[in-house]
Amino acid sequence: MTFTQAALNNFVGMDATQVSAAAEVKLEEVPVAIRRVIDTAMRGGIPYSLRRLPAEAVDPQTIAAACGTEPSALLRAIVFRGKTTKKPMLVLASATTNVGERALAQIVGEVLERVDAATTERITGFPPECLPPFLLPQRLPIIMDETLVNLGRVWCMAGSPDLIMSVPTKILTRVITARVARIDSSR
Repeated sequence: MTFTQAALNNFVGMDATQVSAAAEVKLEEVPVAIRRVIDTAMRGGIPYSLRRLPAEAVDPQTIAAACGTEPSALLRAIVFRGKTTKKPMLVLASATTNVGERALAQIVGEVLERVDAATTERITGFPPECLPPFLLPQRLPIIMDETLVNLGRVWCMAGSPDLIMSVPTKILTRVITARVARIDSSR
């Protein structure tokens, strides 16, 4: 059982209004491995606000409440790979987006499959629940859901399950050279 699953089991049914606010974090308080994520954001010219999530922030609703935003502004980074070519790809979507594998297949010209947690960590160096949208050990093609681009800022994980950062969406899109496309299967 992962930390997130264990925490979720302890807080099922918790009202998002009961969640503590995410606390500002100073760079010197962050482990060295996570500083690499922050350094990459700074080198890329991505202004950010780094916050530490309270322990009760375990699902999109409580994380959003802790950050003072809506779940639609939470960025999920998901690794897929081509079913035939096995080439990995990073998909960035809102926490409220139903990622459509059929839509992704039309965009990339190949059926994609979501990879498991161990493969995600092997490819990116981060567990899936901590995956930032940048600082990957290998250059992956990135597809970003168009709904994120319409938001001024998004909140993305910063390489640790308790650290989240707010970044301007348009700057992030440019720096990571994401391909923007419609990937929501519910629209």
